[in-house]
Amino acid sequence: MTPALSRSCKGLLLGLSYILCLIIQTFHICLVINLPSGLLVPLQQALIYLFHQLTHLLQKYEYVHLIALDFSKAFDSVKHSILAEKIAELPIKDNVYSWIVNFLTDRHHQTKAKGSRSEFLPITASIIQGSGIGPVAYILNVSDLHPIHQHNMIFKYADDTYFIVPDIFSRTIPQELQHIFDWAKHHNLKLNQSKSLEIIISLRTSPTSVSTFLTRVDSLTVLGVTFNSKLRFDLHVSNIIGKLQELSGV
Repeated sequence: MTPALSRSCKGLLLGLSYILCLIIQTFHICLVINLPSGLLVPLQQALIYLFHQLTHLLQKYEYVHLIALDFSKAFDSVKHSILAEKIAELPIKDNVYSWIVNFLTDRHHQTKAKGSRSEFLPITASIIQGSGIGPVAYILNVSDLHPIHQHNMIFKYADDTYFIVPDIFSRTIPQELQHIFDWAKHHNLKLNQSKSLEIIISLRTSPTSVSTFLTRVDSLTVLGVTFNSKLRFDLHVSNIIGKLQELSGV
């Protein structure tokens, strides 16, 4: 493919990606739950929104569960058939839909290692990382993942997914996790229980809560920011100071 043609195709993909973003935003398929500003939000804005929700809940409840869900190889597991079904529900013209489906159809993969190449094999899943439509495709794929109980929240940013449960609804966690597990199975995703972490955040005394199969931790890193069960950022600040000292040679 010539450089000019390659640039033209990239422009078409980026343009189509932008159009899909507007459609998704219009129909409230938001990247971050109930975020008024819409789909493609800056990382800082997403963090502010998350910590606002946590502090708001802690004013009303004694403690809050924050569960970091880990989906194994999330980008590579998006089934093209399911993605096509969801795109079909969007208000786009038939020719645009056909163009996207054609883009996802008859794709092949080859592995290269130490100078050797495998045979090309067909693939029916993957958001095609590096393509203009890739990020939006993943966002659309997870757009229908919602909690069962209205008082619980699911916070999504790209492929990072967090589940928030207030203390009085702790009993709903097993049911919610089973719901997420079933949703993931239907969407060709696998919830990695060993890498999914739970932190109980409380500004008061250490709470006693129901146990889950998840690993419970005292600190958690969310979107690059580390905090503890008291919602303090001492560890994050210490990490930054340590890195600065390494860079400066102090």
